[in-house]
Amino acid sequence: MIKPCGSTPQEAREKGCHFDVISFCWLPSQCYDAELSREFDEANHLQWFLDPNRTEPLTHEQIMTGEYTGLYVNWEYHVRHCTAMWKKMHRAIILGNGQGAKAIDGYIGVYEHTKHCEHMLLAGRNIAPDIINTRIAVKYPDCGV
Repeated sequence: MIKPCGSTPQEAREKGCHFDVISFCWLPSQCYDAELSREFDEANHLQWFLDPNRTEPLTHEQIMTGEYTGLYVNWEYHVRHCTAMWKKMHRAIILGNGQGAKAIDGYIGVYEHTKHCEHMLLAGRNIAPDIINTRIAVKYPDCGV
């Protein structure tokens, strides 16, 4: 499916899409792994800020609206995002699409994302987990790569 959630939060909601806190993507049910997203969300390492100095934090409720983009997060979030994306891809491969697994979306289905995560994990071994060094944006990827 090409752009199944449109290009705005309102459009995504109207199309029945879900906001995924792991990837900061609006995804249709076919590509949304609710269990994995819940696991990521409950790990209690999530903080979002409008600015890199942490003076304007956002609440979980604000984030889950999918309305905020260009936010700042800490290194821990980035690392956990990468490992969760690999889990999502692995779950799709192991379970198979016809047997309860979710399709892979166009955000993680692009090999560049895997290379990016590899580079971040290897290059960032000495970065403090709480340092704000990552900016995230809301995305509207294709579904079913």
